[in-house]
Order: sequence, then C-alpha cells, then structure tokens
Amino acid sequence: MDITRTTGENGLELGVAGRLDGYWADHLDNVLADAVRDGHHRLRLDLSQVAFLSSAGIAVLVKFYKQLTAIGGSLVVVRPSATVQTVLQITRLASLLAGGDAPTPEAAAALDPVRRIERHGAGIESFELDAAATLACCVIGDHEPLRAGGFDERQCTSMDARSPVFALGVGAFGTSFADCRSRFGELISVEGATAYQPADGTNVPDYLVSAGALSPDVHLLYGLSCEGRFSRLVRFEPLTPGGTIGLASVLESCLHVAAAPALGVVIVAEAAGLVGATLRQSPASPHGEADFFDHPGLRRRLTFTAERAFPRSLVLAAGIVAIGKAAQRIPQLRPIGVDGCAGHLHAAAFPFRPVRKGRIDLRDTVASLFEGEQLLGVLHLLHDDRGATGAGESEFNRGACWIGPIDPASMAG
Repeated sequence: MDITRTTGENGLELGVAGRLDGYWADHLDNVLADAVRDGHHRLRLDLSQVAFLSSAGIAVLVKFYKQLTAIGGSLVVVRPSATVQTVLQITRLASLLAGGDAPTPEAAAALDPVRRIERHGAGIESFELDAAATLACCVIGDHEPLRAGGFDERQCTSMDARSPVFALGVGAFGTSFADCRSRFGELISVEGATAYQPADGTNVPDYLVSAGALSPDVHLLYGLSCEGRFSRLVRFEPLTPGGTIGLASVLESCLHVAAAPALGVVIVAEAAGLVGATLRQSPASPHGEADFFDHPGLRRRLTFTAERAFPRSLVLAAGIVAIGKAAQRIPQLRPIGVDGCAGHLHAAAFPFRPVRKGRIDLRDTVASLFEGEQLLGVLHLLHDDRGATGAGESEFNRGACWIGPIDPASMAG
C-alpha cells in the first residue's frame, strides 16, 4: 500500500493506493493516528486507487470517523473507487463516510474573542472565561514528616464534603488512616475525578469519580488544593510541525498571559512523555532509616523516570506555579526550570486520543477522560536538571490549560 499526504485548505488529504485489507489495515491505522497526533483533525481520504476494501479496513475508517467527530473534526472519503463505493453502499456507510465535508466550527470560533501570541517556540491562544475570577489556595497537612516517616492518623485529612476545582498531594483511597497506611502515593483530583498511584507494590493506579463533593474515601497526608473559578483558557501548540513544548515553557507562558505572580493550573495535553517520580513505599510506613531520602534505601522507596514515561499519551495535570516572592510564600513548591519559578504538579496519564481544538469545557473534558478509558499511571512531575545524565522535563505536543490567579490572601495556607 502507498499513502501520500497533501495539506490543503480543507485539511490533510491522504491518497491511498492498493488493497485495504486485514494485512494493510494496521498500516492505515498507524498513518491516521500519526496524522491526528500531528494536530490534523480534518482528514480527507482519496480512495480512488483502492482495489479492495475489507471489513478490517472499514473498521479503521469508522474508528477514526467517530474519534474525530467527537472532537469537532471530520474524516471524509473522497473520490472512492467503484469497488470502495459498492462496499460503502452495501454496509450503509456511504452517506456517513462519503457524504461530503462535515460542518466545521471555524465560523463559531471566529466570533470567539481570542488573544494570540508566540512564545518559547509555541503559538499561544488565550480565551477569557471570567476576567475577575480567582482561586483560593489551601495548604493541606505538612510534608516535613516525610523525611522521618512520621505520618500518623493526626496528619491524615479526609477530603469528605470538599469540592476543590483541583487538589494534589500524597493520598490514598480507604475508610481510615489505618486502611490507607500502606498505600499512600501520588494523587490528583480535578473537578471531582480523583486518581492516585498506590505505593503498596501493586503498581496499579486507581480512580474515583464523583458528581459533587469528593468521596469520604479520599485521604491526604499533605498537599495543595484550590477552590474558585478559572479566569482563562490557554491553548498551546508548537510553531514547528512535529515539535514539542517543555512543561516549564508552558507554565511560564501561562504566568505571562495571566500577568499574575501565582496561578492554579489544570492541563489537558497530548504528551510526548513525562518526567517525574512515584513513591514505591508509603511514607506512612516505617522505613527503618533516619531520613526517607537516605541512600541506598531511597531506591526502594522512590522511583524516578530515567527517561520520559508514558510517551504519546493524553495527560491530565494540575498544580500551582509561582514566580518571585510568591514562589517563596507557598509551601511545597520546587524549581521548575525557569529562573525564579517554582511549582508543584501531578499528572495522570491516559491512552492517547486527540483533544478538541478551540474553547472547551473543563468539566466535560475531564469527565470524558475517565469514561471507559484506561488510567496508565500518576506521577509527581519534576524538572531533572542533571545535564546529559538527566531526563530533562515533560514534553507536550499541544494542549489546553485552565488558569486562575491565586488570591494573595490565601497564599499562606
């Protein structure tokens, strides 16, 4: 099978020549997946040179038709060969797949006020949600007992009845501190959907989804949470096709757009890979050493990514980023790779699927991630600045950030 690519005003056109059967269906699937990962959400398939179309080939066409339609994109068969046209008519898919270009949201998007800038090699679009909106930052617990493994029931906070727009920290699911003790690990919660990575050796992430307040089964040893509303939606995409954008650049761009010293941030992005760490042993379990971070025992208690993890995934990340004096006033923040900037972010990784372009709703987007999708894992994101021996930082292909300035009155926790 030969496939050619041509980019035009109506989207990316792929010319397919050969047999689209069980043997070649996977090849077409991979080509379409790569096109979508490159940001092409309007695909046209020229099947005029296809001599045979099997059910396996049809399955690929329908799969991407549904995937792109769900995010406002389109997949259209143009110039089908007589054989392809006959198969589409027999399967009653002719009007669906070869019915002409689907409506696109460009007209509506043109009426949506948006600010566009270029920064750090990325095109940045900023949509105003609520210019006056702010977030209240709440510091939960104290991370200092981590070193000595001194967490006990007094340091365990139930998130029962709390409704943060996002929260992150070291937590677990269970009925009590005693129930959670061996499982405390990285946790992230956004709009009622909570995911965490148990540190009990199972290495299987878990999640809970609630429509309102968080479940009483969600417990934190320490962390950060934000309540309130986001002021802006920021979209980012590399200016160079196939390029990536580092996490530090994304966060610094958000600070620049908001013109605020401290932000709460939720990110949904197509990721090239993540850099971070996960607990291998619950910090509420005795570790038998003076300091949690002592070597060589640290290797049994904490795992660092030697290279970028979860490549080509869809990521939900949340946390706080600040610059200057604000970065010194908020506990639990660490340098993120930009001078004067610090942050604390956790991320949950899911199998790749494209994100709708333009203005999108956070609650709907997060809910869709947890509907029938496999949670791959949860990480505390880090900037590994050890030069050639380090893993660097998390890299993204494109994505969306919901941001809100943190109310200075809440910064002290």
